[in-house]
Order: sequence, then C-alpha cells, then structure tokens
Amino acid sequence: LRSAMGTTFQVPIRSVKSWDNCLDMMSSFGVEGEDIYAATMEGSEERNYESKPHYDIDWHNCNGSSKSSGKALIIGKEGTGLSKQVREAFSRGNIRTVHVPMEPGIESLNAAVCGSVVMFEYHRQGLTKK
Repeated sequence: LRSAMGTTFQVPIRSVKSWDNCLDMMSSFGVEGEDIYAATMEGSEERNYESKPHYDIDWHNCNGSSKSSGKALIIGKEGTGLSKQVREAFSRGNIRTVHVPMEPGIESLNAAVCGSVVMFEYHRQGLTKK
C-alpha cells in the first residue's frame, strides 16, 4: 500500500472466479464485448486475429453498442498468461486484443509492466482530451 502512494484506493480492481462471472460483471458496468480488450504479447502479423497497439485505441470512446459505457482491460497471469476462455473469446471475435509493440529481440513484458504501459496511455489520452 505504501509504495502505491495512495492510488490503491482510487483504481477500481475486480477479481472474479470464472469467465462467465467476469462477462456478467462487466455487462453490469455497461461494458460490452467490443470494448473488452485482452492484452497479448504479439501483434496481428503473428496470429489470425487483429491486435491493435495500445496507443491506437481510443480508451475514452466506446466502440461497441450504444449501451457500452466504458472499456475493460484483461491482463493474464504471470507465466501462464490469459486463460483458455479469454483466448477462445478473442479467437472467435467476441472481445478484442491489444499489445505493447516491442523492438525485435525483446521477447515479452511481464504482466505488471504491460498493464502499467497500457494504463499510462489511458491516462495520457485523458489528459490530452481535457
């Protein structure tokens, strides 16, 4: 808590037991499929789905249905990554993917760094829209 400089109580973080519970919770907050992003390690050229760089997403505008009132970012566990259900959801096109582009030779970022980079971009975009 001390190292977070008080932000622990300002950033909404939720934990759920299953993918279905996660979708239900996000829906209750007004976040629908097209506004749910799973952080992946690779760009579109390496997979059969479209993944956008974190800075190409307008984090403050909702892309999905008119019901959608925000966006959600899913970050996988350290080591094992995203769950099978989340990977299936973006493979089917039910949710979208986002990645942090890296220089050749850099394998990956850890989950905390990836989340920090994406959340910084969210914050930066919010500052420039004021």
